[in-house]
Amino acid sequence: MTLVVECRLVSERLPLTDVAAAVPDVTLRVENTLMSARSRPVLIFWADGGRLDSVDAALRDASVATHSVLGSTVGRRLYRVELSERPPAIYTEFIRLDTAPISATITPSGWDVRTRFSDRATLAEFNKDCEENGITFRLDRVVDVAPSDSNEYGLTAKQRETLLAAHEAGYFSVPRTTSLAELGAELGVTAPSVSERLRRAQDRLVRHTVASDKKTS
Repeated sequence: MTLVVECRLVSERLPLTDVAAAVPDVTLRVENTLMSARSRPVLIFWADGGRLDSVDAALRDASVATHSVLGSTVGRRLYRVELSERPPAIYTEFIRLDTAPISATITPSGWDVRTRFSDRATLAEFNKDCEENGITFRLDRVVDVAPSDSNEYGLTAKQRETLLAAHEAGYFSVPRTTSLAELGAELGVTAPSVSERLRRAQDRLVRHTVASDKKTS
C-alpha cells in the first residue's frame, strides 16, 4: 500500500507565492520539479486563464534566476523557472523522505499539494518538518492505494491523461473551448476514442467518489 495525500502548505516564503499573488486571475499548476546544474530548484508549471502577459511581468519582478516559455495553447502557457536561491528546507525534505509528487497548485498563501508517501509514519515526520520550518501543514485527504495501473480514483493512466488534457484545454468549460477532434489530435487518438475514454473515466470517478461516499454515509 501507499498513501496519496492532499494537503496545503501555508507559507508566503514558499517558491513563487509572490507570483501567484501578483496574478490572482491566473492558476499556476506545477507539472514537474527538477534541479539545475547550479543546484537550484527548477519548476515546470502551467499558467491558465487570465492575462498571461502579467505572469511574465510578475516573474521578472520575482526572485528567479531565469524563466522561459516552453510552449503555449489557447489561454495557457508552460513555463520553466529556475529559482535564484538554493532549495528551501521543505523542498529537500520531500526528496529525503522519498515522496512522489503528483501535482501542486501555487497560491498566494502557499502550495496545494497532492503527493505519495510510503506510510503514515513518513507523513507524520513530514508534518513535523513543516512545523520546524515555519510552514503550516493542513491535511485535506489521505487515501490508501494498492499498487496497480490505476490511481486512487480507479482511473487507468490513459483515462487520467485524457481527463487532464480535456480539463486543461477547456473541454469541460462553459462555453467549451476545445473539441473531441482537437483533443484527439493532441493525444494522438481518434475523436471517438477520446469520447469513450472520457465516458469511462467519468463513470469511474463517480463510482469511486460520489457513489462511494453514498454507500458509506
